[in-house]
Amino acid sequence: MTDMKANIIEKAGVLFREKGYDAVTVNDVCVACGITKTTFYYHLKSKQDILLQFYDIIVENLTSLLLKMLHMTTSWDQLQLLFNHLMTNIQQLGPDLNSHLLSVNLQRKEQALRIRKELEEVAVDIIRRGQDSGQFRNQNNASSLYQAAAYMFTGYEYMWCTLNGEFSWNTEFFASLESILDVDPELRTKVKDVPGDSL
Repeated sequence: MTDMKANIIEKAGVLFREKGYDAVTVNDVCVACGITKTTFYYHLKSKQDILLQFYDIIVENLTSLLLKMLHMTTSWDQLQLLFNHLMTNIQQLGPDLNSHLLSVNLQRKEQALRIRKELEEVAVDIIRRGQDSGQFRNQNNASSLYQAAAYMFTGYEYMWCTLNGEFSWNTEFFASLESILDVDPELRTKVKDVPGDSL
């Protein structure tokens, strides 16, 4: 991603959070960035394209998270950290922007929320190690379990958006994930310790 494109996306994100997505125009973004509309349209097709970039940025910024995972003792802790990272970043965008992102994804069939290969590889590896160590007692295909978890995550994201953030996404999602994976009962109480579960 070019520096200019990153700058446009960053400034637009600030405007979207301050004023709401619908209240911000492409012209507002151009003024905030000190650019012309020609420059804007050189880097992005529309205001909606900015939304589609947000999820990519969240997924791409997993490097520091992977380093933290190296120091965690259980696969359950690692998986919680991974999903919590996604949740926290999505929650920082707010229900309004996420609602628009979900809507644009449906309208344009962009598949912005498709399962990302790099994220899937990490999660599937964690699930396999959890199965091998007995932490996850569901021995079904690790890739299928991850897909179920990823689509469940999107379902809870949708609920969080439709309820304008007044929904305990973290608690509900991790309780459901425990059930899908059949997490060892001795590890299950750790779901209550997931950071960022203040919503």
